[in-house]
Amino acid sequence: MKLFFILTAILITGCSATRVQLQPRLINDQTITYVRGNSKLNSQSVLKPELTIIEYSLDEMLISLTVTNTTSEPILFSESNLTVELLASGELQAGTVYTFEQLAKEAADRGYDTAAQAGNTAAGVGVGFIPFGGIIYSVGRLFYSVGSQSSESYEERIDKLTFTQLNQNYLRQQTIEPGELYSGVLKIGFENDLEVGNTVIFSLSAGGEVEKFTFICEQAEEK
Repeated sequence: MKLFFILTAILITGCSATRVQLQPRLINDQTITYVRGNSKLNSQSVLKPELTIIEYSLDEMLISLTVTNTTSEPILFSESNLTVELLASGELQAGTVYTFEQLAKEAADRGYDTAAQAGNTAAGVGVGFIPFGGIIYSVGRLFYSVGSQSSESYEERIDKLTFTQLNQNYLRQQTIEPGELYSGVLKIGFENDLEVGNTVIFSLSAGGEVEKFTFICEQAEEK
């Protein structure tokens, strides 16, 4: 009987878990603009970064990141320029920024169509790369389509968004020439679930500068 109550408690706890609401917090000269309903954090530092959280679940998220080379020299940029941390109960926990190679393998293992074209990605090559607005438009259009399927979880939405954008829009290593911009999406993972009171900190390093974007986990509004 005792085992029954323990198992019941675990099931109730697991089923009651809900997403928090991520609210951006501005620091220094950062500003917020909006694209198709998504808040975009902007900064005027060396890379003039723009960051948007496209979708998120309890322990994963998909973001869009745009950087512009405002220097007079080429800049080599990749997902390794971004780190993510979760501040929970006064302790910093490192998040995972997934690489294209990791996700291409996962896509192949799970049988997604994109896996067959993993080696043919054109992410960010030359001036033909879709800029930030184009990414948000195409991803947003898919998001609304996926969102209409009420039986689908947030985790499934993130997987679909990630794998369908993998070949064209996933951020990979790129040389950014002076005056050029580079955009891409990135999947982020956390070891623990996001909870009310946590802080998600994105740190972007380039050109000898570190830019931080901060989001506070708040109680989600009831709908």
